[in-house]
Amino acid sequence: MVVYQSGLLLMATHSASNPKDLRRLLASVPVEDLIRRHRFVNFADVTHAKVVKPGVKFKVAFDLAGGEQLEIADRWTGESLGKDDGTMFQDLVRNLRYTGPLPEAAAAEAARTWAEDAMVLDAMSNVKVNDVDYDLVILDTGLVFVADPGGFQHGEQRLASLVENNPVFEIVGRNWMVWYEQIVDARIITNVPVAGELELYDGRRLSLKEGKYIQSLTDDTRQVLCAALRSVGATEPT
Repeated sequence: MVVYQSGLLLMATHSASNPKDLRRLLASVPVEDLIRRHRFVNFADVTHAKVVKPGVKFKVAFDLAGGEQLEIADRWTGESLGKDDGTMFQDLVRNLRYTGPLPEAAAAEAARTWAEDAMVLDAMSNVKVNDVDYDLVILDTGLVFVADPGGFQHGEQRLASLVENNPVFEIVGRNWMVWYEQIVDARIITNVPVAGELELYDGRRLSLKEGKYIQSLTDDTRQVLCAALRSVGATEPT
C-alpha cells in the first residue's frame, strides 16, 4: 500500500515487499502507470472511515461510495518506509474529509456557522471530555469536539491540517459542536493544566480537562480556552 494525498494505491504483488525495492519502484515508475496497473482508492470515494484496531499493528475499515467495504490490516511481517508511517496513516484515516451530504441537523449547524462567519481561535489535541479523548477546536461561537483523535505525537500537525484544509462550517457539521449559548453554567477548576466543568441547557454535564500529553496550534491555547469559558460566565478557583 502506498499512501498519496488523494488516495491509496493497493498493489497486489510481492515484487516490492521491502522498503528498498518499494523506493526503487516508486522512483522509476510514473504514478500514472502505477495507478493504471493496480487499484487506486480515491479518498473522494470514501463515505466513512474508522480505525478499528489502533496501535503498532493496526486495522482500519473504509465504506466506499456504492456500498463496498474495504478493510486494511498491518501484518507482523509488514515493513514501512518510515518508523512513524503507521501512526501517521491512522491519523489520516481519523481525519479524512468526507464529501457526502451532511445529516439534516448537522447541515443546519453548518449553515448557521457559515451565516455567522465563525472563525477558529485556537485548537488543542487530546482533551478529555467525560474521560473520552477528543481534539478540541475553539471557535468564537462555541467549542467543537472531534472524536477518535488518535495519539498526541502528531497532534499539532493533525490540528493544523484540519483547520487549514476544511472550512469552519464543515468542521462544525461533521463533529460535535457545543454553542456557547448552550452552556448555562461553567466552572474553571484549574488553569494549568486546564480543567473545567460545563452544564448544558439540556441537563448534560461535561467534565473537560487536558489529557496527560497535548499539542496545540499556538502557545496561548490554554489562555484562549479559559477566556472562552469566562465569556459564558465561568467561575474560577480563588
